[in-house]
Amino acid sequence: MFNILKSYWIRTKRTPSRMVIILCPLLFTGLFIVYLLSSTSLKGVELAYFFGAYTTLAGFSISFFIPMLYESDKKAGIYANDLRIGICRKKLFFAKYLFIFILLITIEGIVLLPFLLFLYFHGIKIQISDLEVYTMIGSVGLISMVPFYQFLSLKFDYTGSILPGTIFTLAAVLLGTTDLGSGIWYYFPFVYPIRLLYGYVCRSFNLNTIVFYLFLSFFISFVSVGICSFWYNQWDGISKMEE
Repeated sequence: MFNILKSYWIRTKRTPSRMVIILCPLLFTGLFIVYLLSSTSLKGVELAYFFGAYTTLAGFSISFFIPMLYESDKKAGIYANDLRIGICRKKLFFAKYLFIFILLITIEGIVLLPFLLFLYFHGIKIQISDLEVYTMIGSVGLISMVPFYQFLSLKFDYTGSILPGTIFTLAAVLLGTTDLGSGIWYYFPFVYPIRLLYGYVCRSFNLNTIVFYLFLSFFISFVSVGICSFWYNQWDGISKMEE
């Protein structure tokens, strides 16, 4: 498994993926810090709004980041390296899922570290317990959608992934932060990160509720990986190409 993950990382060499992984998180943090320095409206809630913006943006970004990771595989003989390599396709699909999850955690770390340094040097105190909850929501809350975007990326390329990503992000903001989502939001895993974050900030959700839905998100991702890997095992490698 380690060798497979290593090969996926090597494939990102000389691709835009590495720039997205490193530069985009730093750019996001930099812009947010600039906003904090020019405004006093977020005083006392800096961390909550930081994760709110990050979670919303990350929920959309994975819709184009995942097909970007598959781009090198598509160019290398239309996924021939994976489909005819002789390794079980189900294992490969799971390995790609795990690789994406590791990258999401890495990106969150790159986003968070300079922001925490900024808060520290400006004497802004944060609750460690809040930081832990926000971090879990920002990573585990997103993984339920990863297998779905993997499927869309393989089958329909960028357009088939970004279009649903846009719709899901707008719906997540609407259902996750307004009363419109009351009573129905838990049917839609893509709403979980924003809704859990919003509920925790407003103190309408306790820690047990957060943990339950994060576990549910993990379980959904586990089931989705199983279903999508079964499809991937039968896939003929043909996708709808960009026009």
